[in-house]
Amino acid sequence: MLRLHPETARTILTELALGLVVLDADERVGWANDHALQLLGVSLEALAGTHVQDLALPYAAPGAGSAAPAVAVDGHLIGFTQPLERTGGAIIAVCERSHPLVGFLGALASGLTGGVAASGVLPRAAIKGRFEAEVSRSRRYANPLSCLTVTTRGDAPAMALAGLLKEQLRWVDVLGQWDEQTLLVVLPETTAAAAAALREKLVEAFAHARIAAPGALAIGATAWQRGDNVERMVARALAGADGTGPVALDSCR
Repeated sequence: MLRLHPETARTILTELALGLVVLDADERVGWANDHALQLLGVSLEALAGTHVQDLALPYAAPGAGSAAPAVAVDGHLIGFTQPLERTGGAIIAVCERSHPLVGFLGALASGLTGGVAASGVLPRAAIKGRFEAEVSRSRRYANPLSCLTVTTRGDAPAMALAGLLKEQLRWVDVLGQWDEQTLLVVLPETTAAAAAALREKLVEAFAHARIAAPGALAIGATAWQRGDNVERMVARALAGADGTGPVALDSCR
């Protein structure tokens, strides 16, 4: 069995892109990693010793004698509480509802099989929900947010398009099917300039792969503006109303 040095394990837990909060047997916070502190907007000093019920933390007490995690939702956060037998306490894994892990678990729970869904592309309801969560974050914190649309105008193979898209995206980006002809990519923490650069990169990647005839695809991009909602952003990306909209695939050949 692989054994980690305690400091190595601590570094991994501290830097994990998932919030972790450890509770003692009295349901008071004993430790939390950096991501959890960022999500809760507090310091470890302020958090330590606080009872979990006094925090804006998604927490559901595990059932008596149950080893299965309990799930709770509090606003934009989701928490998975796992009991710790040795200490009598628990550990809460907490993340935003827009976290890729939540989308992945949702896709599994939906029993998605075959077609584009099997390639890891979220259905419309799921991608819209994730996008709405990101728009809410931008409204609250003014975080940069962009989206891309890839629209087919012919018989371009959806599976191949999705595969190429995923190769160019970050783990935090979210890919979904907006309608029968359009794939939607949600780009958290992405400025308009970065989204436009990614669009050009995708245009070149699709052209090089030659998976569609010239003019069969159009790739659009737009960034969040004050007052935007999901539908307005998608419409702007599709129409190119802000000058960063659809670029036909054959424009880079």
